[in-house]
Amino acid sequence: MKKLFLILLCLPLMFTSCKKEEKENLDSPYVGYWSGTYFYDGDVAGLWSAAISTNGDVNGTALNIVGEETNLNGTVTTNGYFTATLVEIGINFIGQLSSDTGSGIWNVDTNSETGTWDLNKE
Repeated sequence: MKKLFLILLCLPLMFTSCKKEEKENLDSPYVGYWSGTYFYDGDVAGLWSAAISTNGDVNGTALNIVGEETNLNGTVTTNGYFTATLVEIGINFIGQLSSDTGSGIWNVDTNSETGTWDLNKE
């Protein structure tokens, strides 16, 4: 009888603890198409553009001054912290976005080259 009582007592707890969790909806305020320039020693090193999705994923391309195009992948948080990488060549972009502009620095994984970048929301 005690076992039956314990089972009946625990049964409602099982159903409440197994409640399906709702997926968090980030709705990034930075959603849209962005484009900009990255610089090395004050000179233009390339152009880049990216789309930012509602969950903060960044996907785009960069075109350097010699015409080589590279994929850009990254994220932006809901407070605007931006990180992205040109995966094929190991360049990392770090910075901050506001409602319609962004800026930051970039660096290369394999050496000490660094520069700056800016973005504008289209």
